[in-house]
Amino acid sequence: MAITLIITSLIFCGISVFCFYKANYCACTRAGQCDNPVNSYWLGAMLNALISFALCCFALHVELGTLLWLILMGSCFLGAIISAKKSKYKKCKKTTSTNALLVNEIN
Repeated sequence: MAITLIITSLIFCGISVFCFYKANYCACTRAGQCDNPVNSYWLGAMLNALISFALCCFALHVELGTLLWLILMGSCFLGAIISAKKSKYKKCKKTTSTNALLVNEIN
């Protein structure tokens, strides 16, 4: 029972981190349209984090559940940061440099 609650909590942590990053992306790319604090992504991030926290506390009681929740959220955020850096590196690697474009220019 406790393992099932912890796995479910991990799923909600992942959804919470996804919503958090989606809210930040939306706020950065469409400023003024979706950067208010009552955005659905912000609410989704907070609600999923609360559900995850409640499941962790229910599975392992308050003290250990809180520590487990912090570890789960930290690992999800760390995974998201590493994934974003890898995808940014891949995008930069695929683009051609300006010098390469100038070499092939017709005189």
